[in-house]
Amino acid sequence: MRWLVCLAALIMLAPAARAAEPSVLRQLMAEPMTLFDWGLTQLDRDIALAAKRSLRYRARSEPRTGSIYDWRNDRVTVFVTTVVPPQERTRQMCTAAFTDIVGTLTETAPQGPDAAGWYLLNAFLPKGHYWANRFEDVGRKLLDMVELEITLSAEALDTVGGDTARVRCSGRLDAATDEIATEVTS
Repeated sequence: MRWLVCLAALIMLAPAARAAEPSVLRQLMAEPMTLFDWGLTQLDRDIALAAKRSLRYRARSEPRTGSIYDWRNDRVTVFVTTVVPPQERTRQMCTAAFTDIVGTLTETAPQGPDAAGWYLLNAFLPKGHYWANRFEDVGRKLLDMVELEITLSAEALDTVGGDTARVRCSGRLDAATDEIATEVTS
């Protein structure tokens, strides 16, 4: 009879023990999301859309995009890697893709020399929140820390046949055409 009472007590306490453990959704809701997390999420979304729009006629497949934070150098690289035919893997095409993508990213920004800084400020800006002058010059400072990198490469199957040429160009979002660094590998 005692074991029956113990068993009944265990059965009654089991749901209470499970109820004390929060659900995974509640655990995720309790984790703070930083403005840095928010900004990287916005950059990821925006670069995917910009690459798709800007490279739709050039790319053989959908571009791979994203952003990476390098904590050693305290820099963010926003990247686009896409497969293009050999004749389009040139410095000029890479620079043109870079310029087109930056133009797409900044098309809703007030145009002028501060467009890229305004875009970055708004990527990291919390929505529905009055920021005022809480973080002065954030856009300008982010321009020094965020770099766009475009890579035009061959398809994996083409590299087996010896076509390994790749062009990579990178620079600040406000870089002039002659300030965009280019690297050609073959």
